[in-house]
Amino acid sequence: MVDPYTTLGIPRNASAAEIRHAYRVLAARVHPDLQPAHLKAWAHAEMVRLNSARTQLLAPRAAFAHTASLRENLWPSAIGLWLCFMISILAPFVAFSPDASQLLIQIVAMFTSAALSLGLLAFTPLILSLGVAIFVARAFRIRA
Repeated sequence: MVDPYTTLGIPRNASAAEIRHAYRVLAARVHPDLQPAHLKAWAHAEMVRLNSARTQLLAPRAAFAHTASLRENLWPSAIGLWLCFMISILAPFVAFSPDASQLLIQIVAMFTSAALSLGLLAFTPLILSLGVAIFVARAFRIRA
């Protein structure tokens, strides 16, 4: 199988615009309508090869890869936001009840252990929420 990057003469990190430009330049050189009669078969075969290379590089596979990477990058943020929401609901209990604070610590420990494989971004909202919850708890205990 022929490498489409070699066929179009472009580097592996070429953008979609560079791929299209290389295809247009090569297609203008080898187009069958611009060739003499004895080279038309060769020109047709070259155009098929160029079209195949362009299709491979600009196919929905690239769009699928982009969508897949977007999904992978979205999960840590979604889990982090969900954890932040859960902590914000439970934060008032921390300020008023020592038993609820133990429950909150157990819930946070469970969610944190479940989120270990998600990456550092998933923990940012959790840490911020815990900081706010601790600050609120101390503020209410000092006043009481």
